[in-house]
Amino acid sequence: MSDDPLPDHPEVRMPPPLLHLGGLLIGYGLDQALGWTLPALPGREALAAALALAGVALVLAALLQLAAHRTTAMPHRAARVLVTNGVFRFSRNPIYLAFALLHLACALSLASPGMLLTLGLVAWVMHSHVIAAEEAFHARRFGPEWQAYRQRVRRWL
Repeated sequence: MSDDPLPDHPEVRMPPPLLHLGGLLIGYGLDQALGWTLPALPGREALAAALALAGVALVLAALLQLAAHRTTAMPHRAARVLVTNGVFRFSRNPIYLAFALLHLACALSLASPGMLLTLGLVAWVMHSHVIAAEEAFHARRFGPEWQAYRQRVRRWL
C-alpha cells in the first residue's frame, strides 16, 4: 500500500480528441491496406451530416455550460463545480458523446468500415480509462452530490 495522497485531479493520460483522431487514422489505414469500403447506402451522406451537426451542437452547448460555470473542459484538470443542468441533465459525458457522433459521422461520410471498427475500440478505451478516472475523481471531490447525479443521469445517454 502506498502512502501517496490521491491526486487532486483526474488521472486522464490521453486527451479524448487524440484518442478519436488516432482511431480515425487507424481506421483509414485499415481501409487503405485491406481495400475496405462500406456498401452504397441511400441517405448515408445525409445521415453523416446530421450526426456531425448534432455532434458539433452538443459539444458547443456543453463547452458553453462549462464556461458559464467557470469550470474546466480539460479532462486532466480538476472541475471546480459539478455541472448538472443543460445537456448535462441527459448525459454525464455530453462532450464524449459528441466526439463519438463526430467519429461516426466521419466513418459514414468516408464509407469507412475501419473507422466504424475503431469507434468501438475508442469507446471502450474512453469508458474504461478516461471516464473511469474522471468518475473516480468526481466521487472523491463531490461525494454525495456526485452519487446523486450519477444515479439520476446516464453515462452516455
